[in-house]
Amino acid sequence: MNIELKRQIDSWTEADKHQNVIDFLEGIFPANRDFEEIGLLARAYNYNGEYEKALVLLESIREVGESDTNWNYRMGYALYYLGRNREALSYFTKADELTPGDEDTIDFIRQCNIEVPFKSRVDAFWSWFLQNEAELSRMVEKRNEYDGDVVVRFIEQGTDLIAKDVHFNIGGNYEFTFSIEGNEHLFYLYPYLISRMPESLENKWHFFPYNPGMDTSFEFRMHGIKVNMEEVYVYANYDDKQNDFAVSFYEKGLCSLPEEQGYGTFCIMMEIMLGEGLAFRYISDVERADELKGDMFPLTALRRHITQTLKEHGKEVFENPKDVFVTYQLEPEENEELRYDVAIGTTCFSHLISQYYENDTTIFDKINRFGAQAVFLAFPYDNTSAEQRKLVLGFRYALEDRITKEILNPEGLGLLLGGAMGTCCCYMDFLLYDVNAFLEKVVPVLREYPQYSFYLSDFRQYCRLTRLSDSESKDR
Repeated sequence: MNIELKRQIDSWTEADKHQNVIDFLEGIFPANRDFEEIGLLARAYNYNGEYEKALVLLESIREVGESDTNWNYRMGYALYYLGRNREALSYFTKADELTPGDEDTIDFIRQCNIEVPFKSRVDAFWSWFLQNEAELSRMVEKRNEYDGDVVVRFIEQGTDLIAKDVHFNIGGNYEFTFSIEGNEHLFYLYPYLISRMPESLENKWHFFPYNPGMDTSFEFRMHGIKVNMEEVYVYANYDDKQNDFAVSFYEKGLCSLPEEQGYGTFCIMMEIMLGEGLAFRYISDVERADELKGDMFPLTALRRHITQTLKEHGKEVFENPKDVFVTYQLEPEENEELRYDVAIGTTCFSHLISQYYENDTTIFDKINRFGAQAVFLAFPYDNTSAEQRKLVLGFRYALEDRITKEILNPEGLGLLLGGAMGTCCCYMDFLLYDVNAFLEKVVPVLREYPQYSFYLSDFRQYCRLTRLSDSESKDR
């Protein structure tokens, strides 16, 4: 396509004169249209709401288009507006892989994920599991007859209904363990997944939301070395103030590896023994010792040592970070974005809070890829006196309890992550497993409190703010 013609088409597109583009490109005999002209005609059909026509055109150039960013984006666009969200998501994801960081593509990915919510994905997984339970049982009972890769690919048919790259292990006693693999957000998602397990499976299958840990020794092979768990020695230094442990380790074979390999191998072994929850929550640092020291003990005893130490110091033992709420304090700032007025808050998801202020959407997008959504409700209040602030705080707590008891828990729609008090607004933080279903339930509740206006925001800056209810005074 020559440059002048491309400029003319772009000019029509910018002026929303999509029919002009269609009329012109349709005037070219189909066999004479090149790849770019076909793509631009499909784009014009998309913008003109003729999505089926766009799909037919794009399919005609699939062989070349599959490695092209624009082709994948246009396929996703047509499918999205035809309501085929799962299919659209795969094309937008491919477009993002080919050209990372395009905001329009990212927004479509986020929206597709919302339209295929985590709650429905979980139900789809369990439906698949029930339909294939007999074959899955045979894989456990006669595992020596099955190729490991075949088993993994078969099970991925089910786990892919939740999200891509779901890690898992299937054991000999009908054990099915989902694996966190260092992805903190999964601590907040997988317990819900397990909670939805059909009752018919309960007496036979044992599901775990993450590796629970063990205290028995076995042989571990990696990077060309063979190590027995009980022959790895560790020392765990407890920090009472931070309530965590710094661990050092020694084993001749491990310590003969290059530092990064030795460190990585030990961390995998430690996580297997402690369990993913305990390791994530309580291990602050790991380092390699130069020699075996007298106060070291076998790695197999580390889990018991940590739990005993915590209890001796009067601390409760938590294996999932979602169960640990901490208080944080901030200095209120002048900023157009919400939450910069926060003075104090509580949360069980500190990294989500910190990434919000860093304008980092990494965790938010990881959650979104599972069809869940990290959001907060905000409501402005009259901050004129200490007594008024106390009343508003009490109201926030009562409303959080009501939403949890009446909407989140019985409907399986999400988690309360915490909340915060600002100089202008109060905030309630949620992880939602079906944001649209949540809104249907929560809006009527919020309208029972006409003294406040309520707004919904994603846990990211510069996003669209949704007004859920108006106060009688229209305060904002």
